[in-house]
Amino acid sequence: MRRAREGDARALAALYEQYCRVVFARAFLETGSRADAEELMQDVFLLLWKKRRTIQFAGTSALPWLLVCTRHLSANRRRHNHRRTTHRLPTDLESGTDSEPEAKAVRAQLMARIDASVARLEPIDQAILRLCAVDGLTYREAADALGISHGSVRNRLGRARALLRADAAAYTEGGS
Repeated sequence: MRRAREGDARALAALYEQYCRVVFARAFLETGSRADAEELMQDVFLLLWKKRRTIQFAGTSALPWLLVCTRHLSANRRRHNHRRTTHRLPTDLESGTDSEPEAKAVRAQLMARIDASVARLEPIDQAILRLCAVDGLTYREAADALGISHGSVRNRLGRARALLRADAAAYTEGGS
C-alpha cells in the first residue's frame, strides 16, 4: 500500500490480484448478482486508487477496508436498484403512449407541474437532480461530475426532493 500511495500502479495491481476474489465474493453475497458484483469489485479498487493517499488502515492489511467499502457500495447499489424498480410511473405516463385524450391531458398537466417545480430549484440542484434521479448516478459519481463534495450532493438532493414532495402534496391537496 505504501508503494500504491506513491502512485505505483503495479502495487495496485498486486493488491488487486491478492484481494479481488474476496472482494468479488463479498459483493456477490451482498447483491446476489454477478454483474453487480463485478462492477462493485471494480468500483472498490477504483476508490482505493482514488483515496490511496488519505486512507488510514487499522492494521497492516488493506482487506478490512476493502470489505467495508464493498459493503457500503453494495448497500448503495441495492438502494439504487430498489428505487429504480419501486418508484416507477404508470406505464402509460412513463411511455407517453396515452390512448385517450383525457389521459394525454392529465399527463401534460402532470409534466407541466413537475417542470415548474424543478424550475424553482437552483441550477446546481437541477443538475444534481438530473444526474442522480434521472441518469441514475450515485452521489459520488454526481459529485465527481460536478466538482463538488459527496456531502453537498447528498444534502442538496435531499432539499430538492423535499421541495418537490411539498409541491406534489400541494397539487394533490388542491384537488388535482
